[in-house]
Amino acid sequence: MKIFFDHQTFSQQNYGGISRYFCELIAGINQPSSEHQAHLSLLFSNNAYLKEKSLRAWPFFPGQPFSRTQPYLYRLNKAFNLLEMQTRSYDVFHATYYEPYFLDRIGKHPVVVTFLDMIHEKYHPVFPELAADHLVMRWKKQIIERATAVIAISENTKRDLVDYYNIPPERVRVIYLGSSVAVDDKAMEPSATAPYLLFVGNRGMYKHFRPFIQAIAPLLRSHQIRVICAGGGGFSSDETTLLRQLQLTNLIEQQPINDDSLRELYRRALAFVFPSLYEGFGIPVLEAFACHCPCVLSDRSSLPEVAGSAALYFDPENPDSIREAVGRILDSPDLRQDLIRRGRERLQQFSWEKTVRETLALYRDLQ
Repeated sequence: MKIFFDHQTFSQQNYGGISRYFCELIAGINQPSSEHQAHLSLLFSNNAYLKEKSLRAWPFFPGQPFSRTQPYLYRLNKAFNLLEMQTRSYDVFHATYYEPYFLDRIGKHPVVVTFLDMIHEKYHPVFPELAADHLVMRWKKQIIERATAVIAISENTKRDLVDYYNIPPERVRVIYLGSSVAVDDKAMEPSATAPYLLFVGNRGMYKHFRPFIQAIAPLLRSHQIRVICAGGGGFSSDETTLLRQLQLTNLIEQQPINDDSLRELYRRALAFVFPSLYEGFGIPVLEAFACHCPCVLSDRSSLPEVAGSAALYFDPENPDSIREAVGRILDSPDLRQDLIRRGRERLQQFSWEKTVRETLALYRDLQ
């Protein structure tokens, strides 16, 4: 069976959970022992995960700001996709994002689309940035009407998808994700508990970084505990002003990351904190489990579904709830060790191998 993956995600991000997912899926399908073949139709990309998985693409002005080059990159890759759709043989088309540009050219080929979250639908009235990206919701509606099969990456995402687009639940198959970051248990050297909490990824909008920091500021000052923000870019002027007002300038820092440095940050942290209002799945939770890092999580969306009883939860819109949860994790080494143990056990339910296996089963059902 030949599966055609389009360019979209790899034309839109150099890092991130969506492209990580598709890289792992494509590479998993293309294992030497596999009877199936996944083709990624991509001419140019600076995505960091492609090289890791031996997926080819030409670099596209990597020294230039991505915001400047991305529109041209996207148009070139889209044109290349449309050409390859006419010249290559394939059995299934799997879209890597929601633009339905291919629907008029797809013919009778089965179309699969993965719904990663419903953030635009749920939070566009709250965050103007999401409302401005109105095309995404229009695209989703068009593509879901034509898709042969729909994947959701959590039961929570499936429920939201069914509710917002009024589609039969049986049209949606839930396939969980995995973790690409892990530590070697045998190679782990003993280390003193590091005096920091770890925040990973983007900090804007529904990620709820600002209210979270405001809630825990008294704890950070009294315990002299740092927060390390891994990835997500440097602090904005608004964030810098906030940290200065809260007297946290010396306690909160941002660090660029790669997989190796992220692994070490998880491993040495007191805890991973995730105050997000909405996640389609939450890959960082599995990364923390894999790196023996206790998790303190928002009790919203898919996070309780993924972490189960292996995390400490708080209401992200209640400052007292946030402070109480973070205070408990700071004050109790026994609780941290218990969550590490529970996280290792919970992680056994998720793997990229399982993601690949269940996705191939879905493809076969379309034949």
